Order: sequence, then C-alpha cells, then structure tokens
Amino acid sequence: MQITIKGRHWKVTPDYREYAERRIEKLQRYFAHLIRAQLTVTEEGYRHLAELRIVGNGVDLRGRAQDPDPRVALDSVLEKQEQALKRRKDRLKDKKKRGETLRREAIPPLAAASSRKERGGIRVVRTKAAQRTLTVDQAIRALLKGRHPILAFSEADSGGLKVAYRMDDGQVGLLELD
Repeated sequence: MQITIKGRHWKVTPDYREYAERRIEKLQRYFAHLIRAQLTVTEEGYRHLAELRIVGNGVDLRGRAQDPDPRVALDSVLEKQEQALKRRKDRLKDKKKRGETLRREAIPPLAAASSRKERGGIRVVRTKAAQRTLTVDQAIRALLKGRHPILAFSEADSGGLKVAYRMDDGQVGLLELD
C-alpha cells in the first residue's frame, strides 16, 4: 500500500511519520486490497486536524478527527476508519453468503445431470424434460405445487405450446406461443 503523509502549517517529524505508517499499515488486516492511504495533518492554532483518505479495490473512505495532540488525532481518525472497514467487510461477507444461497436455489436438481456449455463467459445449462399435455388449470396447479418457477406444456385443447411462470409477487403468468 502506498502511504502519503503531508503536513499543512506543521512539519511532519520522522518519528511521527514512522508511527503513522505503522498504524495505517495495520488497516490491511481488515481489507487486503487497499491501494493508497493519504494522511494530511493540519495545525490550526492549538489543534491538529488529521484527515485520512483510504483508496482500494471497491473502497474509498474519508475520515477526519481533531485534537490538540497530533498522535491522538491520528488515532481517532484511524479508529473511525477501522470501524468503517470492519462494517464494509461484514457487509461483503453477508452479501456473499446471501448470493451463494440464492445461486444454489436457482439451479434445479436436474442441472447436475444436464450438459453444460460456455458461451462468452455465460454458463448455459440444458435440461431435458418430457413434454406434458395439460390444461391451463392443471398447469397452474402443477406450477404452484412444484418448486420450479417455469413450466412448459402442450395445451390439451388446442395442442399449442404454452409456458406458465411464477412471478416475484406470487402471481402466475402465461406465455402462449403461436
């Protein structure tokens, strides 16, 4: 991680620079893909204002804290950034867990036995099923009873191909193919 430390109206001592770099590098424990950290310490009268910007892969955090002691100001802003990185990491973990669950449920059990082909980064899953001849009412009952969101069938009355599908709001749609 590239660390830049600047002082405005205040000279950054080598001791302070070493302390700040050591503390800022510890933030990589929470988010390994941090690219750059920029610390600016400004002296305004009797107070020191520490502003820290952290940039990484998917991360852009800014924080500031003030205190009469520049080390305390740095510690305060680092504590805030540490908490923000922890929250972000937890959100990503939760999001990843939810995504895995949704992916597992979206693939029907027959997909494991079906043939798979790659087309431009998109996985195509082919499933073979027997053609069923049903009435529209029977198809809707079968769709609501089953766990798959789509049911293709041949209508008993007209012999035409139709697709019944379950919508997100619980309603059922019917697609009639000519």
